[in-house]
Amino acid sequence: MDVRIVTGGGDRLTELESLEEWLADTPELRGRVTPVESPPPPGALGPVLDALLVALAPGSVATALATALVSWIRHRTGAVRVEVELPDGTRVRLEADRVRVLTEQQLRAELDRLLAALPAGGATAPPAVGTVEGPAGTRG
Repeated sequence: MDVRIVTGGGDRLTELESLEEWLADTPELRGRVTPVESPPPPGALGPVLDALLVALAPGSVATALATALVSWIRHRTGAVRVEVELPDGTRVRLEADRVRVLTEQQLRAELDRLLAALPAGGATAPPAVGTVEGPAGTRG
């Protein structure tokens, strides 16, 4: 099962490229991250990076992804947003201005929230910070 990841805020393309490198440096995610590209706009060279697909499998992959996403966003400067979309349309959003200032307890709750949304995550904690959207824009 693949989850789709997009970034927002700041320079979206630069942030997405940075996230791709960050995830590729996570041992549990190596070989599981695939860039999603669109054709270049007229007059431009090469395709444009739109999103990342991460292949999840049973075990620690969901935990590694959640941990890597929160860690990456905590190291960003300026406004940045990461949105993870599951195949059923559920979306989980993390934002730098919220994640960066979390205490250790709040950070654990944020990780649990993300893991609860990811397949095979296994966590059951309710959302602590950020936004979780269900299919068709419903909030959970």
